[in-house]
Amino acid sequence: MTGEPNLGALQQGWEDAYQRQADGPLWQDEAIPVIESAVAELRTRQARTVVDLGCGDGRNLAVLLDAGLNALGVDIAPTGLAHARRVVRQRGFLLHADATRIPLIDGSVDAVTCFDVFGQVADPADLVAEAHRLLRAGGLFVANAFTLEDETFGEGDRIAENTFAYRDTLFRYYAEAEMRALFTDWNLLDLQRVSWDDPPHGEFRPYPHRHDNWVVQATPRDDER
Repeated sequence: MTGEPNLGALQQGWEDAYQRQADGPLWQDEAIPVIESAVAELRTRQARTVVDLGCGDGRNLAVLLDAGLNALGVDIAPTGLAHARRVVRQRGFLLHADATRIPLIDGSVDAVTCFDVFGQVADPADLVAEAHRLLRAGGLFVANAFTLEDETFGEGDRIAENTFAYRDTLFRYYAEAEMRALFTDWNLLDLQRVSWDDPPHGEFRPYPHRHDNWVVQATPRDDER
């Protein structure tokens, strides 16, 4: 690509990606593997309310609802939310919004989850800041982000360091130091590296691939609440 990349336009490109996958959801039916450990931690903390930022077609949101949480799924793509509506079957709430600008009051939820979204936002610092704003004191943020060892790294056009435009969407990958820097204003409880195999995603990524992820758990610092 030439010229200054329009990261905001690439972030909006997910609506087109969902529309092109006309025969069903863009992703597989199963939730990402780390969500079970996230649910276990939320239960330990007796969380009751959760916002799932970038819920997409609802596969991860459905697991949160199955666990008995009061969950709100947020996504920038209306077609993704239409798929999510069928998955969650009126058990939860859905909101069409940018994950970095949610119309909820400060400190209003027990938990924020954010799965497979860190690589798709124009500015990850804005995403982290919005999660921080939404959480009550002691609330939990759980998220994942692709590492530099992810099998999809390098696909598409390189538009910035470790950042690529792939099929008119944005993919960013993270070194450990970069992930830790995003959470300097948090209590970083855990940062693990976890890998799993994904099946093909229709025409969007039509072959099996292995994702390598940073998985983070963090809480707001008490002195900032």
